[in-house]
Amino acid sequence: MKEKSGKPVSLGDIAKAANVSRMTVSMALRNHPAIRLEVRRKIAKIANELGYIPDARMAHRMEKVRESKKREYVPIAWIDQNEEEGLWRSRPCLSPYLNGAKEQCEQLGYQLQEFRLKDVGMSTRRLSQILFNRGIQGIIVAPPNSVFMTSLDLNWDRYAAVTFGKSLATPRLHCVVQDIYYNMMLSLRLLHRVGYRRIGVLLQAQANRRSRHLQQAAVGYFHSTLPKEEIVPPLEHDYEHIIGGEHDYTRVVGEKFPDWLKKYRPDVIVGEDSRLIEWLGKEGYRVPEDIGVVHLSLDDDCLDWAGIFSKKHKIGAAAANTVISLVQNHQFGPPEDPMEITIQGLSQSGKTLLVPKPQ
Repeated sequence: MKEKSGKPVSLGDIAKAANVSRMTVSMALRNHPAIRLEVRRKIAKIANELGYIPDARMAHRMEKVRESKKREYVPIAWIDQNEEEGLWRSRPCLSPYLNGAKEQCEQLGYQLQEFRLKDVGMSTRRLSQILFNRGIQGIIVAPPNSVFMTSLDLNWDRYAAVTFGKSLATPRLHCVVQDIYYNMMLSLRLLHRVGYRRIGVLLQAQANRRSRHLQQAAVGYFHSTLPKEEIVPPLEHDYEHIIGGEHDYTRVVGEKFPDWLKKYRPDVIVGEDSRLIEWLGKEGYRVPEDIGVVHLSLDDDCLDWAGIFSKKHKIGAAAANTVISLVQNHQFGPPEDPMEITIQGLSQSGKTLLVPKPQ
């Protein structure tokens, strides 16, 4: 659609109709967060009414010009919501996420900068202002390690954002996650194939709720394919208190675990805690001679165990790649239709399993 003169609608035409500068129109049509949201919407509406069609070739050339002027890494924020400092760096079960995101950022000309919400004097309002003042447009929201669901109140219209895991209740952002259902089903089917028949599953209560009970759903479907004598009901245990020593074992697992073991006599246990072997040892079982163990989320944690290599490094990289794409395409603010990117794990043999299981 063109103006009556037959000429394509220009940025100057839109600027005149909107009573703003040509630069404001240019930035607004690129959804730049420096332009107020209501102004962006007004200009987009006027452009649509005039029949404006962007020149893709010109936009590509201008992007190349902007890229050629860069001399420094562009910052991307990593927001840490944990109470304890340094968990994403120090814990082998968490560090692959951070390392994957960091490496992917560097490969694409960006730099991951870490911010802690629990630092003294920090608040969501102050953090939002710091990010804006530093020119940060992209955010990766890292899930807290000890809270079921969280909300994060930033000035979201300024930022492109993504998270991983499923702990952020509001706002709803694009999310990168393990393929939880697939990973559980893969482990259960492989165990059955190599001769294990009474397969017990330990479900972390918090992780199970975060996943919308996908792990439990996979177990339920798998049980529907088994004869009754092979079914071992899953045992759910409290996630919040597993960090620690003897007291935590007694409080979290000890109240139910021994009775569950004696009643259902599993010949293998599938779970997500690095102290499963220790817990079984406390009850007098040897791994893998008496009971096999499969870890559902291997990476830098429990590398010599049997289980599912969950590709945490790739999840972190995918989160970084997603937020960078959003920034480059000027897609700021919570999305109308959040996407969920799932990454399937790989099975891995290890010292905690007898394959094939002796009959």
